[in-house]
Formats: sequence, C-alpha cells, structure tokens
Amino acid sequence: MIKNREALERIAKKLSKVQQGVAKDGKGNITDTYLKYLSLLYGPEEAEIVQHLEIMPNAIRISKLAKQLGKEKKELKEILDKLANKGFIMKMGTSYALPNPLMIYDAPFILKTNYEDDKEKTAELARLSRKFFEKEQYYRSWETSIHGTPRSRILTVSEKIESEKDIVPIEEVYNIIDQNSSFALIPCPCRIRSEAEGIRKCKDKYPIHNCLLLGAMAEGVLQMGDPVVRRIDKEEAKKITAEAAKLGLVHTTDNYAKNSNILCACCECCCGLLAGLTRTGLENPRAIAKANYIANVDSEICTACQTCLDRCKFGAIEVNEYAIINENKCMGCGLCAVTCPNDAISLKRVEREEIPGVQASLI
Repeated sequence: MIKNREALERIAKKLSKVQQGVAKDGKGNITDTYLKYLSLLYGPEEAEIVQHLEIMPNAIRISKLAKQLGKEKKELKEILDKLANKGFIMKMGTSYALPNPLMIYDAPFILKTNYEDDKEKTAELARLSRKFFEKEQYYRSWETSIHGTPRSRILTVSEKIESEKDIVPIEEVYNIIDQNSSFALIPCPCRIRSEAEGIRKCKDKYPIHNCLLLGAMAEGVLQMGDPVVRRIDKEEAKKITAEAAKLGLVHTTDNYAKNSNILCACCECCCGLLAGLTRTGLENPRAIAKANYIANVDSEICTACQTCLDRCKFGAIEVNEYAIINENKCMGCGLCAVTCPNDAISLKRVEREEIPGVQASLI
C-alpha cells in the first residue's frame, strides 16, 4: 500500500508537465510503480511538504513555505536540506524547488550518499525504475518528444573528423565541452542502477566514473558536496571523454544546440536510451538522433582486420576485402575510427539530422 498517495500524486502531476514527465498507463494515469518509486524518495511527512514545491526554476522561499504550512522555519529547513543533499529537491539559497524528472530518475544512482547508505533501498529503487522505464514504457517519453524529435543525440569523437571549411562542428564532443566552463564528473547512473540490481553485464569492461554534468547542472550537483561528484576542468573533461571513446563508450548529450546539461558515456547494456537501438524489445530508430557524420573507410588502407566490426554497437559494419559501412545504420559516433590500427576510417560530414535550436546558436 502506498502511504500518502494523494501527496505523491500531486508531486507526480507537477513532474508530468515538463520534459520527460512521469510513467503513465494506457489511460494516462500515473502508474503505481512510479508512485512507489516516489514514496521511497519522499516519506509521508516529506511528501506533505514537497507537494507544495514547484518545478525548477520556480522556487519558493523557506519563510513563505513555513508560513503557508504553519511550520517552524528551522524544523522545515532541516527536512528540506536533508532532501536537497540527496538531490530529491533543489536548493537555491533560501529557496527550494522540485528537480526535473531526469534528476528524480537518476539522483538515487548518482550520489554516493544515496546508493551506499542504504543498498537494499537502492536495489528496490533500481528494480522499480527499470520496471516503469521498460515494462511500462516510460522510455518512450525519454526517447522522442511529441513532435517526433529525439531528446538526445549521438556525439562524434573530434579527433577523426575530416576537416571542412565553414562547418560549425556542433556535434563534436570537444565542441560541447568548449561551450561550457563548469564540469562535474559523476558516476554513470545507468551502470550504478544495473550494479544495484546485480545485473550489470559490463562490470569488467567499462568503468563507472566517466559521465559529465555541464554548466548550471554541474554547479547545482557540486553544491551538494557528495564525495563521488568531483569538479574537473576543461582539459580533464576532454581527456576523460577521449579515454571513454577508446574503451568503446558512446557519447550522447541533449538534442539541442545550446545549453547541454549532460555529456554521457553510454554502454550498450545499461543505457536505457542506447538500448532502444541495440537491445531486443526496445527498438526505436528515433531513440537517439544520429550525428551528422558517417564513418568513411579508405579501402586502399583497410586490411580487413575486423577491429571496427567488434567496436560498432549498431551493426553498421560488414567486413569482406575491406570494411563496408551501412550508412543507414551508422550513428556517426566514431568508435570504429578511434581504434582503427591503420587509420583507415575517418568521419565525413553528412547533413541528416536537424538539431533543435541550431540556427539560433549560429547567429
């Protein structure tokens, strides 16, 4: 039985009004699984308070909230600060707000104070989140907007791009990094979630700490003071992304030309969005937008060693006398090019995806 269901439903209804929203059934009702998940973030007393908050950036001052609820400001601040330190609400000076649905979904698996302090609770949160994400098809609201536009896009490794004049390389990893000045290195919430459930397949293949938060999102999480979240500079950010690409992780970010919040290093087994392209049961060709680059093989140099075949997550390469790229399947990530022993693969520019807001960013 879900305690304080009405307060949790009010919280969920507020979250449902912004990007990603919440898990709903075929009739548009918030699912019990999602409400159970929220009940583990907010106990009955906490839910009674949190239901009165609005989604960021619309925050309410502690003094106003205390007066509204008829509570002592000191008592209320203790409750809210505890939630803010866990990332379950956001604190801005003396004001508080609900985080966006992305933070609701990922915070339990980003901050060590959450996933290390109560491993049993973390495992239950992981189980519930996987259930509403996959079985209740919450992933659909993450993959594609109501306009049919993917919410995330693949980024291309910068080192292997064929240089062209008058091209603004907005989809290159380093370009996204250069647009920002604040960076927070965080553990991958998708791999932590799988780890908590005991189903992580890439445990001996990929590290945990190589995802980045950018800009205001980075500063907000850094202020929480969690021991596994670390401030890094621009050069270290580029080094981490280069190492991740060599390991075989796909870089993705928000599908918008400006103000990206995240730079993920995604694996094929744990990432919910990448799984929409790579794992049976969640196929969706519009799960993630392709980069406007395609792998290009120099057949004179290629030795058909099949290194690229093993590297490609999307089944876009066939090797006969030399590697052949299926341009319809190629996502433009560049992982095949990064470790080609003969430098036979580069990335050529091909306009095939419109990036929302790109024209405004180039003016």
